[in-house]
Amino acid sequence: MSLEKLFAEVFTMSEADVVDSLQLQDIPSWDSMTHMVFIVRFEEQYQIQLEGDEIADLKSVGDARAALLARGVAP
Repeated sequence: MSLEKLFAEVFTMSEADVVDSLQLQDIPSWDSMTHMVFIVRFEEQYQIQLEGDEIADLKSVGDARAALLARGVAP
């Protein structure tokens, strides 16, 4: 599953709207609960474990992509 598809599914939005510059706070369906659902699905999908600081710093699609690339995982 692509990163765009994962964002689209969790936040019930169009994949076409999922771009690196998209900030989580700008997604109407984003709240603390959907953020944690996203983190769990993100970690499961890409078989990674984020640290607490990384979770707190994950504020955009680009941040999620960067977290994957830093681990050598293709988004």
